[in-house]
Amino acid sequence: MRTPGIAFDVAFLALIVNCFVFVRRFVILRHRGWAAYCAAIGVVLPTLIVLGFANMAIIGLLFLAAGAIAMAWLASVAANLMSSDMKGSREQMSA
Repeated sequence: MRTPGIAFDVAFLALIVNCFVFVRRFVILRHRGWAAYCAAIGVVLPTLIVLGFANMAIIGLLFLAAGAIAMAWLASVAANLMSSDMKGSREQMSA
């Protein structure tokens, strides 16, 4: 296996692990919807990858779906974190 392949595997594994890190964070914050969303993504992503390797006829479509779902999750979590950070900044400024 070449280095770019290993780098992709490590990065994708880290993304899946981060899904479950955010599950824990949102459970602690009592944001059940976000926790369920992160858990679902953490299960769906590796499932799509395994299904892709199992069915080479549609591997490209399944990998595309996994990538699109992963980037949508990443963007939505980032937006959530940015909005909650902005709320905290506003509360500090008004105090």
